[in-house]
Amino acid sequence: MTELTMKDLEAKIEKNNKQIADLQKAMQLTDAAPTSMQIAYSPELQSRVFEKAPYFRFLESKGRVDDNFNSTYAAFYLKNSSGVSQFINENDDIPQAVASSYDEKMEKMKTLIYPIDVSLLSQMGNNVVDLLQSEIQDGFIKVTNDLDNTLLQGTGNAADKDFKGFVNQVTTNKETLTNEPVTEDLIDDMLTDIIDQNNGTPDVIVTTNLVAKQLKKIVAPYRRYNDKIDIGLGHRVVAYEAPNGAEIPILIDSNLESDAMLFVDSATIEVKRLLAPTLLTDLPTNKLGTRDAIVSFVTAQNVAEYKNGLITGIADPSD
Repeated sequence: MTELTMKDLEAKIEKNNKQIADLQKAMQLTDAAPTSMQIAYSPELQSRVFEKAPYFRFLESKGRVDDNFNSTYAAFYLKNSSGVSQFINENDDIPQAVASSYDEKMEKMKTLIYPIDVSLLSQMGNNVVDLLQSEIQDGFIKVTNDLDNTLLQGTGNAADKDFKGFVNQVTTNKETLTNEPVTEDLIDDMLTDIIDQNNGTPDVIVTTNLVAKQLKKIVAPYRRYNDKIDIGLGHRVVAYEAPNGAEIPILIDSNLESDAMLFVDSATIEVKRLLAPTLLTDLPTNKLGTRDAIVSFVTAQNVAEYKNGLITGIADPSD
């Protein structure tokens, strides 16, 4: 057995180091695929996202956002309940059951993207603000904001490349006003139809600032009895007391474009995501700079629109 000298060991180490360096260089040259990183909620982002996308965050807090998905298509089962209960005599035959029907609806995932393009010059010449990190945070908020907007009023049209939102899915319990203020009787009638006739359980009212102003005046006489409700996101909101005694939180969402009231049974809203907002880095570019993107694949469906309600055409009483 030949004994290694110190010179031999140095040569062997140098050779190994060169092999490692060559391997790293080869990996850098051949690894052209973008890398990805899912964006996590920081306390600051949580607060800012709630302000920009309160309806989405409410659904998320209710467990209505499903990220455990592995297909570009999502299947939603729309249930048409036909079962009835009835009294029978002790020795009567068991009545024939009427089976409920389930309609399967397929929806393709939609792509939400926020492109990020920051030049190398602006990054190297700025030691005060982290421009790239600032763009990433803004992009995360804007992607979530657009999702919130679509969940409320998406059209599902090919031109818009989105999916249908709440206002375009609810048709059973719908009231259209002719530019007049909302009244307590109108709200109670809507809730009675949803709860008594359609077995719905609205757990949030989504509306605009103008309508919320009217609602606050309606609930003002009851404020001494009804405290604000904590909706589980660190925010307390005014509630409306339904005829059955349930206190329904009033959620103001600035993404809602028309002055309307959305009576939402969150148990009927299903949001499916193949990809939560994720940062894709090192995208191919011909420019001197960084090209990234925040991407999400998502779709949603109201699986029982008849358990929800919608009042549109609400006007300011001072007009």
